[in-house]
Amino acid sequence: MTICRMLASVVLLLSSLALTGCDGLTISETELNQAVAKQLAQSEQNHIQLTLEGGNTLDMNLLVKTAHIDLTDRDGGLALVDLNTDLQGTLSAFGQSFSFSTQVNPSFESGVRLEENRVYLVAPKITKIEVEGSSFSDKMLRSTLGSLHDDFEKALANYFSTHPVYVLDHSTTEKATASMIKDISIKEDAIEFAIF
Repeated sequence: MTICRMLASVVLLLSSLALTGCDGLTISETELNQAVAKQLAQSEQNHIQLTLEGGNTLDMNLLVKTAHIDLTDRDGGLALVDLNTDLQGTLSAFGQSFSFSTQVNPSFESGVRLEENRVYLVAPKITKIEVEGSSFSDKMLRSTLGSLHDDFEKALANYFSTHPVYVLDHSTTEKATASMIKDISIKEDAIEFAIF
């Protein structure tokens, strides 16, 4: 990039900040949920393998179908997330393997972090896991996921550490200010990015 282009970019950024009178950037809860829905429409299954007591394993393919994020300033700022997922896999129990295909709906609360121009959910704490269905394998899965609470949290943390919920590239202002952001915080119904 030439010096003229860099100067033009800086002038454009400063003038857009001066015109808007802002010292930060705000992403609303609605904008966040729209971006997540768009990303999920293109997502693929994620393989999760959890180890059970006795050395047995729970092999799963998880597809996140929908996610709703509610932003609250409670406890210093939290993202309250409800997922609707399709879960397929094999559960080993009682010396047998059971195949299952069901819907699992975990709810969790999380913080956020910014890396370059991407917003990630961090340190999810599961508050509820619902397993739909009434077959024997669904009941076994419901029981097993309850005892694997911490492992399932780790699997969610791994998923969200590689899948951003928002990328600051939706407008010229977002793109230009992304590298200047100094702080990120969750407020009621919004994520705020402080620039100065």
